[in-house]
Formats: sequence, C-alpha cells, structure tokens
Amino acid sequence: MYRTVAQLDSVMEFLAAGFPQLCTRVELPNRSIEGRRIYALRIAADRGSNRRGVLVVGGMHARELMNPDAIVELQLDLVLRYLNGTGLVLGGRAWSALDIKLMIETLDIWMLPCANPDGREYVLNSDDLWRKNRRDNPGTPCDGVDVNRNLDIVWGVTTSSASCNPCAETFVGPAAFSEPESKNVKYLCDTNQIDVFLDVHSYSEFVLYPWGHSPTQTTDPSQRFTNLATGTCLPLNPAGHQEYMPQRDQLRFQTVARRIVDDIRAVRGRNYKPGTVFDTVYATTGTSSDYVYSRHISNPALGKTYGFAFETGPFDQNTANSFHPTDPTAIKRDTKAGILSLIQQSICAIEFIGAMSVSRSADVQVFRDVRDEFLATTQAGRGWISLFERIQRPVLGAVLADESLSRDAISLLERARELLENEEAIASTRDVERGLAFLDSLAERETLAGQRRDLATVRKQLKKADGKSVRAILKDFLRPRRRRVRKRTR
Repeated sequence: MYRTVAQLDSVMEFLAAGFPQLCTRVELPNRSIEGRRIYALRIAADRGSNRRGVLVVGGMHARELMNPDAIVELQLDLVLRYLNGTGLVLGGRAWSALDIKLMIETLDIWMLPCANPDGREYVLNSDDLWRKNRRDNPGTPCDGVDVNRNLDIVWGVTTSSASCNPCAETFVGPAAFSEPESKNVKYLCDTNQIDVFLDVHSYSEFVLYPWGHSPTQTTDPSQRFTNLATGTCLPLNPAGHQEYMPQRDQLRFQTVARRIVDDIRAVRGRNYKPGTVFDTVYATTGTSSDYVYSRHISNPALGKTYGFAFETGPFDQNTANSFHPTDPTAIKRDTKAGILSLIQQSICAIEFIGAMSVSRSADVQVFRDVRDEFLATTQAGRGWISLFERIQRPVLGAVLADESLSRDAISLLERARELLENEEAIASTRDVERGLAFLDSLAERETLAGQRRDLATVRKQLKKADGKSVRAILKDFLRPRRRRVRKRTR
C-alpha cells in the first residue's frame, strides 16, 4: 500500500524523463548508509535565474510513511495540472489553474520526498516503528542516528527529545552532520537559493516554526544560539536561555502558519495547531527547520530561509497506525493542502519582476526594508502587507501573460525603487497616472470580485500620493483604513 523507495524514485524518474522542460531529477552527493542513491526533484518552468526557491523534505524519520507518498503525488499533481491548464481541488480547498501556473513559473520548487531511504525500507520489511537511519553505532548493540537531530544547530545539547545515548530513538549522532542523510539537506541549501523550507513529519496535526531549543523572545538580540556551548551532551546552559528572533520574522512565521492552518482546515475541517517547536511540542536540538533558519545568523553572508515543519495526521489510539494508517488518503490531502499553501505564500511579485530587470532594480532590498521595518510595525501596516500579497495573483498573472504589461511592471518597479531610496523625493502626477493605468489594466483582466476590490483599494490610496513626499506617502499607509458601513434597509 505504501510505496517502496524504488517506487518513490520511479515517480521522479518518470517526471524528469517525460517533462524535462519542467522537471529535473538530481542525485544528491551523499548516498545513504547502506549505499542507496537519494534523489530530489526540481519543478520549474524556467523564466530566468535568481528565482525564489522552496525546499520540501519528507521521510527524515523512517516510520512516517505517508508523507513521502504525499509529496510524490503532489509532484504529479503540479506537473500534470500545469501542463493541462487545470486547477487542483482538495476537499473544500481549491487552487486555480492560474495559482498553479504562478507557483511553477515564479518559483524553483525542490522536493526531497524520502531523505532516509534505508530507514524506510527497514520499516517496510522489518520493524514498522523504526525511526532512525541504519548507522552501525560501534561498541554498542544499537543501530541508527536520528537524522533530524543531527543538523548543526545547538547540536549535542540534550533534551527530552535529543539524546547522546546511541540506543535512544533520538540519538544525535557522533558529530553534527555526521550522517549522509542530513548532509544532503545542507547540500541543497548550500547549492540553491532556498527562501522557504518545509520538513514534513507525523503525527499530531501541528504547523511548526523556530525555535525548538528554547522559548523565543524579540527584545534581547544578545541571546543567540551562537553563544551557547554545543556538543556537550548536557542540557542547555544557561537553563533560562531564550532565543532571540526579530519581531518581523516572528510575525512572518505566525502569519504564514495561520494561513496554512486555514487552508488545511478548508479541506475537511481538521484543526492543526500553529506554534514554535518549543512551545507546541517539546524542547529539541539539531532539527532541520531550526537549522535552515539559523544559517543566515551563523553566516550573515547567506540569505534568510524561513524554516517550517508539519506534523501530519492525528493520534489514532495506536502508535503504528498514527504513523502509517491503513488508509492515509484523507491525511495526504491535508498534507498536500498545507504544502501548497506554503508554496503559494512563498511567491513574491516584487522579487520576480525585479529579477526580470537588467537595471539596479533587481536589488529589491529597499522594498523588503519598507515591509519589515515600517509596515510590519503597526496593525494598519500589516493589513497593507496582506493586501499587497493578495494582489500578487492578478499582478503576476498579467505580467506572465502580457509582454507590454511586463515592461510596464518593470518600469514602475524601477521608479518605485528610486523614490523609496530618497524619502524626500516627490511622487509626480506622471508617476501616479502611470500607476493608476497599470492598476486599471489589472482590474480589467481580473474576474474575482475580492481581488478587484483590493485593486480598487490600492488605486484609491495611490491617488492620494500625487505631489507628496515618500515620507508622507508611507505615513499614510500607517493610518487605519476606514471601512464602509452599509446601511440596512427595512
């Protein structure tokens, strides 16, 4: 009923051979402990370089059989629906053909369905509750390393779910990245632009994000994991350590996780719980989602990667059945909905349009700064962030379909960057007119009433910008928007 490792690989081989314009199968450099080849699949309709990347990993823990199956099935769903120009319906949640198109044409979607193939084969043939890889631990009668405790983030610091005992289910291994399976995750992050990461696990119905080793706080940047002793095989020291995270990142994790929860609930009513690993599950160290997010802190030269993890499916009164139920169909739909939600939220119209430009506008950091350092600081500003994210759909749909609108979008982005780099700069009547004309073109093509309303809201705000300085325009975005109250008729 569950696919073997060979069957999982055959799906990716089929996609890469049959649709090379969209799919590339990559053999990762580190074979498993038992010598198995490990493959990842890249799905992308190439439209230039430097695109945002998403990496989805499954099967780190051997007994969690249904998630690798869900991931390869989603690979098939994405490719076939993109080629056929159709949408994807999962219970009560639907993604349109345009939604699928935008994912594949604006992102590099990387999927590593089965990170731990030796463990999976051992579960299918010998021990259905095996968790680790198949490392022989010298000098002990015990085998295996928990590859999701083996990454280099507070590695070797013990918790109730991370152990230095080679016989423990959560054995961290002899050193950080000692295992080929965890090294492959690092390799994919080292060799590709990965902006968003997801590690899919079972069970408990959670949507998780950093931190896992301690509570998160947003006020004291001196409390960093880089100052903690690692490899101690002792508990965290100091015991009261609370890991710093910038508030803008915390808000981003919280917002994305809530939307994922909403999209999963729409499928069939399951209520996943969002939260940090530490607060929601338990304290742990050496995990993939914490590691990928920590990379830009350990090495400021690296880009930031937002790391998430799922725990899919409920406890079903039986541990084995909770990890691999007799019929996982419904849970796999929830899982695929959660993955699609995260992929969709990884799209960034500004970065995609900026990458199409040959000028300095390819550097879109000024837009990130306005979002993170200005708009994200107030409730009104965060409302505008949400609105701008919603109208990415009509913006990118038009840009991908119409060359003239693509040129207009690039030109407007370049002008917006010039203005934002000087807060005393004045938005001219010509600037406003060009922006309004672009919004009107989008509205003419948009069929969804909600997005037409969003475009109208932006249009109304843009009209106010004529003759104002950038500083004054930005302040306007922090003022609460008045909501129209409809009068009831008797």
